[in-house]
Amino acid sequence: MYDFETLQDRRNIGAEKWAALDASGQAGPDIIPFSIADMEFMTAPPIVNALREKAELSVYGYTMADDEYLSAVCSWCKTRHRWTVLPNETVQTAGVVAAIGIAIRAFTEKGDGILIQPPVYAPFHRLPRSNERTLIENPLVLKNGRYEMDFEDLERKAALPNAKMMLLCSPHNPVGRVWTQEELLRVSEICNRHHILVFSDEIHFDLVYPPHVHTVYATLSDAARNQCIIGTAASKSFNLAGLATSNIIIQNQELRRKFRAQTYLEAGKLNNYFGLAATRAAYETGALWLDELLSYLSENQRHFARLLQRYFPRVTVFPLEGTYLLWADFQSFGLSPAQLEQFMIQDAALYLDEGAVFGAQGNGFERFNLACPRRYLTRAAERLDRAAEKRGLPR
Repeated sequence: MYDFETLQDRRNIGAEKWAALDASGQAGPDIIPFSIADMEFMTAPPIVNALREKAELSVYGYTMADDEYLSAVCSWCKTRHRWTVLPNETVQTAGVVAAIGIAIRAFTEKGDGILIQPPVYAPFHRLPRSNERTLIENPLVLKNGRYEMDFEDLERKAALPNAKMMLLCSPHNPVGRVWTQEELLRVSEICNRHHILVFSDEIHFDLVYPPHVHTVYATLSDAARNQCIIGTAASKSFNLAGLATSNIIIQNQELRRKFRAQTYLEAGKLNNYFGLAATRAAYETGALWLDELLSYLSENQRHFARLLQRYFPRVTVFPLEGTYLLWADFQSFGLSPAQLEQFMIQDAALYLDEGAVFGAQGNGFERFNLACPRRYLTRAAERLDRAAEKRGLPR
């Protein structure tokens, strides 16, 4: 019913992921970037129609979330995630990354420790450091080809005197795990025991593939709900990242008061006029589009994984439980991170998010954004195959 095969030309319009490709001079019709996590799909028609209607009003003044918007957000949480949220429990920000920075400044002091689980989304490394906090790493571990949390290490790190906050990536970017309820319960038990505030970045919470089921951290228990901040948005699910609108849900009244005060101090209480309209339309009218998208992305994952395994049986491709970001281990190539990046760009004409940006644990890995028409994934795998053969890399 919906079109996931047409590639809209995004060159020369300021699209961030296309900038490196434009600068490189690569102009081949089969070359697109597979890096930054937005989609190469056209936004759902009901959302476009809602934005067109808003644009035609021709007055784009200061705007804030109204009752209809908040109702749409709460209804989506209830129907899609079995999570009861009240309108006054939400705070709107210009993105989840912005909200993480706000939370760090609202709830920690310089020198305080912030837990992360690398390899993980690059801002999880950057934001604590740029705010002069101490980064405490609780690395994920590989067991039988699947990433797991190291709970013994998490217990030790959470007990450190300066540990105050944990940044949880759920579903996890880049490794694609959808944490089980049991895993999240262990995290909450440890963090509650050591009075660690959890910021759970759940921006990919709609992008989960059966049989996996996403569990919102706040639904684990009363204790978890009272000691967490949940970052949500329609941006990943509906390709709205450029509209910079997120819903940060905090069900502990005192935490919410402090977060809202810090938000207003730094950014005020007004929001993106078009972002609010697009998010409301997505949550009110976008469910069928999202269901079709998930089916298309699931097949993209199977298709590309089959190609990589056919051409490179020694490359480990990790099962994609959630997100549209495929994680693959290319250490068998025997290249340094810098050499691997050079090979991908110069030899294979592949523009990716290199594994090293997610922490040292990502060295030798690559992240592929699969949210594009399937034919481009086929062409990318073929280019990679030809480039590796020409270089004589291990297959």
